[in-house]
Amino acid sequence: MKLRLIISMVLVAVFLMTPASADMFDDLNDAVDEYNEKIDQVPGTLQSIFSDQHVILVIYMNENESENETIEAKGPAFELVLSEGPFVTESGVSMKMVAITDGDASVANFGKWSELDEQHYWNGVEFAETLVVTTNEDTARAILDSESPGATFTEAYDSGMIIIETSDRASMTTKISLAIMPVVMKLYALIS
Repeated sequence: MKLRLIISMVLVAVFLMTPASADMFDDLNDAVDEYNEKIDQVPGTLQSIFSDQHVILVIYMNENESENETIEAKGPAFELVLSEGPFVTESGVSMKMVAITDGDASVANFGKWSELDEQHYWNGVEFAETLVVTTNEDTARAILDSESPGATFTEAYDSGMIIIETSDRASMTTKISLAIMPVVMKLYALIS
């Protein structure tokens, strides 16, 4: 049971928390297949929260790397209100990524914010954001460098260094599921 929980948290952490460099984006894109292969190891409660979602991942960068194509301001013509968490960096520059998940929480499509067009479409499919995950580069790197990423993710989430929010387009089920997520995470920690 403990191993299953650790694997589950590692998978969720890897899916949600990727450092924002072109190399890391490529690494995450490569890791999507492995995440999808092990989706059955993610607890059902977490699968239900992350299933059938259009996710925006926002990572505040330590430095302004405007020449880096992954930090382009291009994207859909709608205003994204980001959390003012304790993780906002001095540069104020954030990198945005997008993902669409299937009914089992596996990643069906993963890409860069700049791939969305002005009409809010991505490869011909309307992107209707439902979850917004926000953190900073240091937290993302700490999770990836950690020997126990699940524990690092949980600690960062509990301390407010990772914020997961629903958007206006999220279903009531998603909003309720996300509201109880902290309780579920604490129960998993107690059980293990």
